Amino acid sequence: MNRLLCATLVALALAGCQSAPKTENAAETTTPAATEAASADAPVLIAEFVDQTTVWECPKCGMVFDRAGVCSMEGAALVEMKVNYVCPADNKPVEKAGKCPRCPQNARIDKVAVAATSEGGH
Repeated sequence: MNRLLCATLVALALAGCQSAPKTENAAETTTPAATEAASADAPVLIAEFVDQTTVWECPKCGMVFDRAGVCSMEGAALVEMKVNYVCPADNKPVEKAGKCPRCPQNARIDKVAVAATSEGGH
């Protein structure tokens, strides 16, 4: 039983290691420079808030990024959010995330969606 399972796993691993089929059209292939340029423009995930005042959030999964674009997990358009850091004791603003300078607790992080403005300026 174990030998059969191991043989199956090896066969699946080898099947996944096959090279991709060659394309005849050179325009369809991507160069390393093109891949690097695309990833350089992609939004970067924010793992921890520090002092960001504007972030972009995925409406589907809730992941937060540093700039506009599409979510790397869901492919959804990111929504611009305004970030405020607030003292939980007196509800007054503080400069950044982490320990509040006025109380022993961590600052509360409030995110509010920024309303989209129309192109006409009205």
